[in-house]
Amino acid sequence: GYVGEFIPLLIEAGFDCIQPLEARAGNDIREYKPRFGRDIALFGNISADVMALDEDAIRAEVESKLTVAKVGGGYLYHSDHSINPLISFDNYKYTIGLVRQLGRYD
Repeated sequence: GYVGEFIPLLIEAGFDCIQPLEARAGNDIREYKPRFGRDIALFGNISADVMALDEDAIRAEVESKLTVAKVGGGYLYHSDHSINPLISFDNYKYTIGLVRQLGRYD
């Protein structure tokens, strides 16, 4: 579910990471990383719904999120939800390849 309003409370309570950050529920790593990324690691948020679409949609999802999420460290790749039967193995491999290419910490 949506956790945006609870992240400050999780930080205050001493949590060091939050996962999976469901995109479908309105969570957005591009918003959370600049606001909370210095105080808590963020895990996930790559939409499994988008992973079931075409390569252009997958690239847009991964690229737009990883370019923000990886800045300064503290991000771990994961889909926002379980990998479901609508996601082809080819799409899954394509997603992982993009993460390996775009998610490197230089």
